[in-house]
Amino acid sequence: MKIRRDVSSIPFRSASETWQRILDLVTGNGTVDLQQLKDATGVIGSIITDEHPANRAILIEGVGAQLRIYCRYGMKAVEEGAHVDTLTWNPTAGDWKMHVPCDAENIEWVKKSLAATSPRIKVFDLAEDDRADEEEAKANAVKSSGIVVDWNLRG
Repeated sequence: MKIRRDVSSIPFRSASETWQRILDLVTGNGTVDLQQLKDATGVIGSIITDEHPANRAILIEGVGAQLRIYCRYGMKAVEEGAHVDTLTWNPTAGDWKMHVPCDAENIEWVKKSLAATSPRIKVFDLAEDDRADEEEAKANAVKSSGIVVDWNLRG
């Protein structure tokens, strides 16, 4: 299962304020490796500034449902404002990984920087297919190849 949250960013709030709002959303009692998330502030701020999370989500996988966080920009960010629905679970409690989008031009330095300070945060190229959508399509293909029972058939 996938859960989506949208966080208003530039110009409603700065990139670092956006990251802090995301941290407030995804951390809480029982969060594991909070310092890794804090240490990634500068790098993730750069990704937010480049507006990559507008179309490709920041993904958190591990505890509970997969969480997809998108950022809103421009007038949409201003119009939608500060509200973000809270979560009913803490996605960073236990064993978790975060996947963040990045453009090909910056991906190497982002990978190196995050590997040094925040190994739970992985980077993926914006040009790659969305692997979560691919996995869902494969699962649906397997489901659709099974037997279908029509309980409404009368004979």
